[in-house]
Amino acid sequence: MNIQNISALAGQLKSLGFDDPGCSLLKRICFKPKSFFISQKIENGKDRITFQLFFEKSNNQNAYALMYYDAILQKEITITDTTINGISSRDLEKQMTSIDWKNAFELDEKRQWSIDDKASWEKEQKIEAIVNDLNTLEELEEGKAVGIILRLKYWPDINHPELVGNVSFLKNKSEVNQRFYFFDGQPGISVDEAYRFLQNQWLEKQMQIKRKQNENSESKDDDINSKNSFGSGLLKKRRLGNSKSIKSGKRFQS
Repeated sequence: MNIQNISALAGQLKSLGFDDPGCSLLKRICFKPKSFFISQKIENGKDRITFQLFFEKSNNQNAYALMYYDAILQKEITITDTTINGISSRDLEKQMTSIDWKNAFELDEKRQWSIDDKASWEKEQKIEAIVNDLNTLEELEEGKAVGIILRLKYWPDINHPELVGNVSFLKNKSEVNQRFYFFDGQPGISVDEAYRFLQNQWLEKQMQIKRKQNENSESKDDDINSKNSFGSGLLKKRRLGNSKSIKSGKRFQS
């Protein structure tokens, strides 16, 4: 094992602002893969940034290099206080906050339980009640978006799509991502620099959404004005036609 190479990689990552990755590097490199990923998550206020760092083995050398990392900025997801189909989004979120969802989705967990010991299955009973409320909420079209937002907020890293459902379209609204490459002789993009870049990308995305909404609103207004104008034009023609008929009728009577 090339300890000097691992030490150099750990030093590079620490200089970029990552937590000490020495242990993770050791655990992966000892299996001598051609390439591998290391994941790190960093909280910045209410924002979360997930980094997927990709390492690759150099040709004919017992050494690895950091090739690039993918940075994903996930903005805080806010839930509107509303009641739909008898379910309060505020109360439901409060219940979801009380659950350790990472542990809840460890489906292979081994532990003792007994039908006579309610404490051994009380947590699962609470989860079932939450899922029932989510399903009830999502029975109505207006509740589907709220339910999906709650699932995405509290089940973001759960690899069980059959339980979580499809939340990809909402993820596109709540996050931005970018890949940053590393080249020999260059320091690379730090964690702080990546965060600033993604923040700017997020703001630009929000401006584009707002611009599109304004354009759609203006387009609807134009359609309404066009219909109103068309209707008033027909009304004028009808009035003119009626006026001519009355005049010609008067001439005929005389």
